[in-house]
Amino acid sequence: MASFTMPEFYVPHPARMNPHLERARAHSTQWARDMGMLGTGVWTDEILAGDDYGHMCAWTHPDAPAEILDLITDWYVWVFYFDDEFFAEFKQSKDVSGAKAYLDRLPAFMPLNGTDPWPEPQNPTERGLVDLWQRTIPLMSQDWRRRFTTSTHNLLLECMWEIKNIESGTVANPIEYIEMRRKVGGAPWSANLVEVSEAAEVPASVAGTRPLRVLSDTFSDAIHLRNDIFSYEREVLREGENSNGVLVFEKFFGHDTQTAVEAVNTLLTSRLHQFENTVFTELPQLFAENALSPEDQARVLKYVKGLQDWQSGGHEWHLHAGRYTKVDGGAGNSAFFRTVLRGPTGLGTSAAWLGASRG
Repeated sequence: MASFTMPEFYVPHPARMNPHLERARAHSTQWARDMGMLGTGVWTDEILAGDDYGHMCAWTHPDAPAEILDLITDWYVWVFYFDDEFFAEFKQSKDVSGAKAYLDRLPAFMPLNGTDPWPEPQNPTERGLVDLWQRTIPLMSQDWRRRFTTSTHNLLLECMWEIKNIESGTVANPIEYIEMRRKVGGAPWSANLVEVSEAAEVPASVAGTRPLRVLSDTFSDAIHLRNDIFSYEREVLREGENSNGVLVFEKFFGHDTQTAVEAVNTLLTSRLHQFENTVFTELPQLFAENALSPEDQARVLKYVKGLQDWQSGGHEWHLHAGRYTKVDGGAGNSAFFRTVLRGPTGLGTSAAWLGASRG
C-alpha cells in the first residue's frame, strides 16, 4: 500500500469553531435517523458518529446561527449519505444504467417554486432532499434557487463521470481533471450553502461576473485538491476510484505518490493565492463598475469571508475526520497519523482585511 507524509499546507486564516456544535451533532443524528439513513446497510450509528458532520459544519460555518447550522449540517449529512449509497449501489458494481435511473429522479425533488408536486420518495436520499428543499428555499431568492439547483445537478453528474471512468479504467489528464472537478465537483454547491449560512446572498447583478466566478473556481479547486490529498487512501487504494488529483499526477507525470502529493499541494496553494489576489484587486473595481450599494458590497464581503472560513475549517476537519483517518473500520493509516505540518496560521493581511467585515 502506497503511503506518504502530509505536505505543509498553506492555511493563512485560522479555523474557528461554531458554539452550536453539540446541538448540530444531536440534531443531524436524529435527522438522519428520521430520514431512514441509519441501519440501511450503508450507514450505522457508529459510522455517522465517526464521520461527525456536525463537527465539520461547525468548523466550516463558524458564524451560522444555531437553526441555520442545523440546516447546513443536514445538507452535508445528505450529500455524504448520497455519495456512500451511490458507491454501494452502483460504483462497486459499475452499474451505469442503474446509476443513471437513480440520478434522473433527483431533480424532480427540487422544484424552483417549492409548490410543484414531486414523486413519492423511495429511499433516504429522496426523503432527505424533500425535507431539505422545503426548509431552504423560503430563505433564498429565485436566482439563488436556480444557481443551487444547477450546482446540485452538476454534483450528481460527477457521479456519472466517476463511474464511467471506473468502468473504462480512464484516468483524466490534469487539465481535464481540474476542469471537470470544477464543473461537477461538490465545492460550487458548498459555496452556495455559504450564502445561506452567512445570510449573504450574492446579488444577482454580479453573481455571474468574472471576479465572482474566479472566487468560486479557486475556492472549488482548493477544496477539491485538499480533499484529494486526504482521501487518496480511501478513494484510490480502497475504493478503486480514478477521479483523484494525486492519482492524476502520478499517472500523467510518472510521479511517485509523495511527489504527486507535493505537486497537488503546490497547485492548491496557487489557487488560494489567486483567490486572495482577486479579493484585493478585482472586487473594488467590480463594486465601482456596478455601483453596488453599501449593503450589497457588505453581502459580497460576508460571502467571501464565509468562503475563507470554509477553507480553514475544512482543513481542520480533514485532520480529524474518521472518514479519512481510519482503515477498514479501525486501524489507523500511518500516512495520516504521521506528523502533520499545518502551515502558517497567522492572520496575515488577507485575513485581517476580511476580518473587518465581521464587525
